[in-house]
Amino acid sequence: MKNYLLSFLAIFLVVGISAQTVLTCHDIQYTTDPSGNSPYYNQTVTVQGIVTHIIPNSAFYIADAEGGEWSGLYVYHRNTSNVVSLGDLVQLTGSVDEYYNLTEFVNVSAYEIISQGNPLPPFLELSTADIPSGTNHPENEKYEGVLVRFQDVTIKSTPDGYGQFLIADSSNIWAMVDNGLYSIPASSIVIGEIWYIIQGIVDFHSSAGYKLNPRNASDMIKQDTIENSIIKIVRTDPTTDPALNTDISMSLISTKIKSEWGVMSYSVTFKVNPAELIFSGLEIDSTLTYEMPDFNISAGGDTISWTYFSQDGIIYPNNDALLIKILVRPLVYGEHIIDLISFKYNETEVNNLIDGSVITKIQKKIAYLNINQQGDKKNIFNPERGEEIIISYGTKTGYLSKAIIRIYDVQGRLVYTPVHKNITSATGIEEYKWNGRDSNLKLLTPGLYYCHLEVTDRSSGDKDNTVQPIVIKSALK
Repeated sequence: MKNYLLSFLAIFLVVGISAQTVLTCHDIQYTTDPSGNSPYYNQTVTVQGIVTHIIPNSAFYIADAEGGEWSGLYVYHRNTSNVVSLGDLVQLTGSVDEYYNLTEFVNVSAYEIISQGNPLPPFLELSTADIPSGTNHPENEKYEGVLVRFQDVTIKSTPDGYGQFLIADSSNIWAMVDNGLYSIPASSIVIGEIWYIIQGIVDFHSSAGYKLNPRNASDMIKQDTIENSIIKIVRTDPTTDPALNTDISMSLISTKIKSEWGVMSYSVTFKVNPAELIFSGLEIDSTLTYEMPDFNISAGGDTISWTYFSQDGIIYPNNDALLIKILVRPLVYGEHIIDLISFKYNETEVNNLIDGSVITKIQKKIAYLNINQQGDKKNIFNPERGEEIIISYGTKTGYLSKAIIRIYDVQGRLVYTPVHKNITSATGIEEYKWNGRDSNLKLLTPGLYYCHLEVTDRSSGDKDNTVQPIVIKSALK
């Protein structure tokens, strides 16, 4: 697998990806060839899918939104793995390879992030008999790269030297689980114990056959109990890009809520950075919260909490439940995390919490610069006390651009160049934390300084500039 120069990648970002026929993962994976080879083997094609897992600096998986057989695909390309995020709907141009009979998408020459924050495809519910362990099962090619779930399985072996172990459900046909994506604690795998859910992505190795790879601890749930519920925050409508100073609806979602748990209330606490994202309210229409709860906002605006009590109990036994919608308003460009701090059903703490995020992209071709302290909109800081100032910068063209940040004193003398690099983030926005030191690592004297940003579109050479002040203050004597 070869790594291509970023400049080569950048050229193809602006040419017509859309001019080609866009395939699904199913199109690439589905085959009647006994070898399991894709019908697009050794061809350059364009494919679209939702990112379901990322292996940093290496690869990632994508899948068709509806899930199911033949719906997953392994993408082996370091550069693109470092710019996509879980839930991104991506469009990729590259070639199809068969690496020891594992279908791979390689040599990515162009990519586009169409939307972000999408829900992941549903898991394909299977019996262990559907993916038996061993190498002589070519019929299981249809599960390669697919999100798959086993339920109520018994551990049949402890992990071997490669982290692989065997499980079986009521069929008593053994399937293999591997730690290729998540380092499963070997001490947690005990022969004879029953696990409620083991889920993840199926891969293939010529020496072991088809194996299920959990992606994280949340993919392995030992007991179907209230504390093992999964609570997450996702965008209610991922089809439109969030805009600055506009309310965005985020859904607070739970896995199923069983009647025997006797859930009468839930309590939630989350945090935001009020310099970037503000909480603006709740919505209860079409949710399991039937009356608007009284919410509490901390004095700094960064912590929000409430408890909802139900007269009749909270029950949703079959699939994921929409508890309530949270309204937030982005104030600046970039990715803004909604940090889910705690969640309780009744008085029981839930173990599996997944944060939400809002990504606001720059819509105009400008040099974007925003300077503040963490949680504070002010551009004033005191390096003598160890404080840092956050310099956020970027442009709409993102990956195609180079950024240079220069710090000048009030006389116009250059004192420091903290940034001189290509922008590599998927959002087109990056951060630098400045500690108030010059190019010789000496603390600058208190006073007024100017932060100058220059962004260059590497495909056209066009430049945009902007300047903002920074104040270094002195400690009070």
